[in-house]
Amino acid sequence: MKIIRLLKLSLFSCCVLSFAGCALFPSWHWEKKGAGEAEYAFDEAQCKAKVYSGTDGMVTNTSVRRMHGCMEAKGWVKTPN
Repeated sequence: MKIIRLLKLSLFSCCVLSFAGCALFPSWHWEKKGAGEAEYAFDEAQCKAKVYSGTDGMVTNTSVRRMHGCMEAKGWVKTPN
């Protein structure tokens, strides 16, 4: 009986870790022709300041859409990994 419980716990742990791993590595990234990491970091920081100011850092579907819109307005494009 202990072995079955241990196997179930192991299987559950593997599933949780797999899902967590997928969440850490999104299936897309931002790209902008001719832009480097510094420009990306600058534009991302500006968009975050604009979108999340006054929200105590709360992330909602609406704020994510606004963040994506801000990045796209600066010329960034979501590109599959």
